Amino acid sequence: MTHNLGVDVGGTFTDVIVFDEATHELTIDKVLSTPENPSRGVIRGIEEATTKADTSVADLELLFHGTTVVTNMLLEETGARVGLITSSGHEDVLHLARAWTPGPLYGWMDMEKPEPLADLVDTRGVDGTISSPDGEETAPLDEDAVREAVRDLEAAGVESLTVALLNAYLNPAHEERVREIVAEEAPELPVSISSEIVPEYGEYERTLTTVINDYARPTVIEYLEELDDSLADAGSTATMNVVRSDGGLMSSGAATERPVELALSGPSGGVVGAATIASKKGVPDVLTLDMGGTSTDVSLVEGGSPETTRQTKVGYREFKSRSVDVNTVGAGGGSIARVQLSGSLQVGPESSGADPGPACYGQGGEEPTVTDANVVLGRIPESVRLGGRMELDREAARDAVATVADERGSTVEEAAQAILDIVNENMHGALRVVSVERGYDPREFGLVAFGGAGPMHANALADVMGAYPLIVPPGPGVMSAFGFLTSDVQNEFSETYLETEDDVDGEDVYEKLRELEAEAGEWLASEGVPEDDHAFDYVAECRYFRQDIRMSIPIAIDELRETGLAEIRDDFEARHDRQFGFSLDAPLEIANLRVIGKGMLQGVTIEERELGDADPSDAEIDVDDVYFDGDTDETPIYDRTELRPGNELDGPAIVTDDDSTVVVQPDHVATIDRYANIEITRGEDQ
Repeated sequence: MTHNLGVDVGGTFTDVIVFDEATHELTIDKVLSTPENPSRGVIRGIEEATTKADTSVADLELLFHGTTVVTNMLLEETGARVGLITSSGHEDVLHLARAWTPGPLYGWMDMEKPEPLADLVDTRGVDGTISSPDGEETAPLDEDAVREAVRDLEAAGVESLTVALLNAYLNPAHEERVREIVAEEAPELPVSISSEIVPEYGEYERTLTTVINDYARPTVIEYLEELDDSLADAGSTATMNVVRSDGGLMSSGAATERPVELALSGPSGGVVGAATIASKKGVPDVLTLDMGGTSTDVSLVEGGSPETTRQTKVGYREFKSRSVDVNTVGAGGGSIARVQLSGSLQVGPESSGADPGPACYGQGGEEPTVTDANVVLGRIPESVRLGGRMELDREAARDAVATVADERGSTVEEAAQAILDIVNENMHGALRVVSVERGYDPREFGLVAFGGAGPMHANALADVMGAYPLIVPPGPGVMSAFGFLTSDVQNEFSETYLETEDDVDGEDVYEKLRELEAEAGEWLASEGVPEDDHAFDYVAECRYFRQDIRMSIPIAIDELRETGLAEIRDDFEARHDRQFGFSLDAPLEIANLRVIGKGMLQGVTIEERELGDADPSDAEIDVDDVYFDGDTDETPIYDRTELRPGNELDGPAIVTDDDSTVVVQPDHVATIDRYANIEITRGEDQ
């Protein structure tokens, strides 16, 4: 038997999902993450999940892995010591940065930018000039100075090296020669050149992104090599693919070359999986809500495709790398609630994490969290065992929330409800950012909820946003891992273009895109993807001439020669008007052209089932009192594994499973659809 496996490392849990290609069955498992050494939790999760699926590590064919190694490294600033070789006179590029200063409103009163990831003491300038805009060499590279800089930096103890020379995006010859010299002088030193990582204009962003790549490289190389060795020791011969920030896949070898593209590896998988499931249901436009133990990630999917961005942000650092456009807030099941000196209640962003976790985990946590509030209100029934194993300590949860109640002078239930109201409002704000603030009406979108905690809060958020239907897929607690199974091998190839519609036509753009397509095809072949499985998306990054608000416009390349640039302009203006409320009487400029090469993999098949009886009584396991908005309702508890397509549940109702709990509010109806999703709508909509 052949099996495929997806594994996602989160802040609290490591999620694993196994797909049996013969039976189409999915087996899920969750183990506590091991932040001190993430690979230990990954191996333990894989071994437990394969055992649970009645198979072995040796039977795995494809393994899809999302990792937070790069994310955590950037947030905690624990990466490598990076040396930087740049053009003479530009050694301060990372210190000059941009005018924006991170921090709260009026941050100029306390200006403190984060320290550059390549220190000035580890930066060397070398002579040699590439001119702009023609990319001609006007002064030769000083190779003796390069050799001296490399030897000096290696002796100083740098662990990796970035080469970012002025105008290298126009002509990479000098950077490529520097890399050759590094290989001669310091062959063990990992080196990246900016013309390959970001072949686009923008000296600061190009340099920063390449430095981040090298900041992460030594640790990512060590992590993936250790993981490969551990899998081999466990008997695995599976092909491992690592999930990129844009939801695509690349080999572990490619990941060690370009780790900057893993910065949002985990969150992207959930959005891709949600988009796949919603499209299968015929709901191509959805908002996604991924609420885990530490944070909540929200995104927008239009026409079945997740929104992507070229500006990836982790902490205070924003850099150029393609990623799923995710907005993150510190609102998770482990978010801690505290009463401020003013008497107001704050929830998050501080989290109890995996150790000790919420008080109800019984591992020593004492501070009240969102999960504790859900336990107090009966939203997580007594019968629930996290991961099918971990029993919850209800008294500990009640004692923790009581500390908030005592300070507020309320009942424990009222305090718990207040905690949920605040965390829901935090998530509502995040959903508005990706919808309303970008010109979208959330009432025209569905909502897909997943993550260990998302389905408990999603019904309340769907009501506020007016986003229906609410879809809770099977295995919501491991949706990111499921999304990995639906991903394709993927990479982006781009080139600065900087031409206006008055100076070029559709034929010019067509020829340039075909050149980029050839590069993408070569990369896919190097990743082992057969030519018949190659697919390409074409994008023009456009702006008004002399403006810098850029938008990515998809291109139908086969029509480009006939229609010219008119459709690109019409699409750009429609998007600009929707987001900003106006358009300009100015020429359209194509700043960059991009081709996304995709190699199709079949990691999972979504099976359609026959609809049956509406009566869900066979799945009812208990009846309990659950607190809803000031009232206690007698609420049936259902075992999700026993629900069948066609079953209808009148709210209030609680649906339990090993990886997540679904809350159906009063006056709502939940239906099990053909794909085993729980679809929730308002009662009056039935």
